[in-house]
Amino acid sequence: MNRLVLMMAAVVAFVAAQQEPSPAVGAAPRQPLPFSHRAHIALSLKCVECHQTVAQSHAAGMPPESLCMNCHVSVKADSRAIVALAAFFKKKEPVPWVRLYRLPDFVAFSHKRHYGKAQIACSACHGEVKAQDVLAKEKPIGMQSCMVCHDKRKANNNCDACHVIHPA
Repeated sequence: MNRLVLMMAAVVAFVAAQQEPSPAVGAAPRQPLPFSHRAHIALSLKCVECHQTVAQSHAAGMPPESLCMNCHVSVKADSRAIVALAAFFKKKEPVPWVRLYRLPDFVAFSHKRHYGKAQIACSACHGEVKAQDVLAKEKPIGMQSCMVCHDKRKANNNCDACHVIHPA
C-alpha cells in the first residue's frame, strides 16, 4: 500500500473512534416516543412530507414537532405519546430521537444527490420502513456497502467522491 492510503486509513480509524457509534444492523433502539411509519403510510403520507429536506439538503432531517401537531392537535390527542409530543412542542424542544444511521464526520453524504439527482428510493438504504411499526437499522452503511451500490450504478467510487480530504 502506498503511504498516503496508510495515513488516510489511520486518520479514518482515529476519527471514527471519537464519534458516537451507529447501532448495529438489526438494532431497534428504544425511542423516546412510539412512532409507526406503517400507520402514517397507511394515511397516504409520503416520506418527503415529513422528511422535508431530503430533496434539497445533505440531511433528510427529522420533521419538526409543529408538523406532527398539525394533525395530532386533534388526532389521538389524549394518548400518552401525543401528550408527550405536545409537551416537546410547547417547550419548543425537539424530540430526542435515537439515530439509527450515523456516518463518520469524514464522510460527505448527500441525501439531495442520492434521492433527488440519482432518484434512489429511500428503501435502498433504509429498508421497507413503510411496513414497520418500530424502526430498526435495516442495512449497513459502511464503505463496502456504499461502494457496491456505486459499482452497480456506475457511480464515482474515487476516495474524494465521499471522503472530505482536508490539508494538514
